[in-house]
Amino acid sequence: MIDIDRAREKIDQIVNTREYQLYYEDNRNFLQRWWDSVKEWFMELFETLFGSITPSSGLASAVVVIVSIVVLIAVFLAIFLVIRYYRRKHHYKDTTELFRTHEKDWTYDDHIKKAKGEEEKENLQNATRHLFLALLLFFREKGFIETRIWKTNTDYYTELTKVNRQTAIEFYKLANQFDAVVYGEQRVEVHSYQQYKQTVLHLIETPPESDLVNGLGGDNE
Repeated sequence: MIDIDRAREKIDQIVNTREYQLYYEDNRNFLQRWWDSVKEWFMELFETLFGSITPSSGLASAVVVIVSIVVLIAVFLAIFLVIRYYRRKHHYKDTTELFRTHEKDWTYDDHIKKAKGEEEKENLQNATRHLFLALLLFFREKGFIETRIWKTNTDYYTELTKVNRQTAIEFYKLANQFDAVVYGEQRVEVHSYQQYKQTVLHLIETPPESDLVNGLGGDNE
């Protein structure tokens, strides 16, 4: 019994020596030391919260892994939301940015005339811009939408769905092309521009009827 006690004391002395501790620490890299510290912190926290219940090392490791995954997901989600916000801010300009200072009093007919002039000069990017603005002003004049500085094309699409769903779908396609050409600086081919112009002029020359009038958006009883 005495030999066992002496052996135990000897082991304790060895374990508590600085040389042994330095040897143990030197054989762990930074991540291992960090991991052990986190597990130790969690185990102490668990004991503080739940008193006599002492978590095992395996449970502590599992919880740390789960918490780390949750934190990483939260970080990536935050980054995603920030990136999406700035992309929306860049691509969906508000009304004051859409209409330049000298254009604020223009009618949709003024923009159509300007689009024709830009088309003759083969500046199809500017022509596309003026066609889209003409359509936007036309819808506003008809009371289909209400323009606001904070609204996006998606907001206008939502408003148009309450008037005529097919028109809303066509508008959304035109809005996406507008963003790609004006903000994304996508090259405009003559054929695609002619299709764009034809669609815009058709929507202006043949105003859509409300789905409510056609019996598509309300009760018929």
